[in-house]
Amino acid sequence: MPQGEDPSYRFGLRLAEVSRLWRHELDARLKPLGLSTARWVTLVNLSAHPEGMTQNALAIRVGIKGPSLVRQLDLLEADGWVERRDSPADRRVKRVFLTPKGEPVIETIAAIGRRLRAELMEGVDEREIRAAVALLDRMKLRLHALERREEAQALPEIETV
Repeated sequence: MPQGEDPSYRFGLRLAEVSRLWRHELDARLKPLGLSTARWVTLVNLSAHPEGMTQNALAIRVGIKGPSLVRQLDLLEADGWVERRDSPADRRVKRVFLTPKGEPVIETIAAIGRRLRAELMEGVDEREIRAAVALLDRMKLRLHALERREEAQALPEIETV
């Protein structure tokens, strides 16, 4: 079967395209609030962790490199939406927290996201959504397993005596 006719090939292309378009539309709707992708993704991730997150853990969740995250955190902190505190367990580590000023913007982001989802899902049967989520969940598990296998293969072997 030619590549373009393979449903799994088309699925991968469509998944990437829809993800990009969805995020682009959400970005456009959040831009009037002064929120770029990096800013709103950072805030949403922090809101899910009221105990705060280390900068390293946050960078992994947000999917950006440490120096890029530091720049975003500097801006968010200057706006009063987040604060960094020393970790009680390790003075070298900073934990990042959403501030009370940042909490209302989370509600605004959520409301805008809900409206967009409602528009995109209009006329879509709930069973279709559940089936799509189940498929994506299985793919995510497989990708995590591949990631762990690659990490294990990258570890140097320890010589035993």
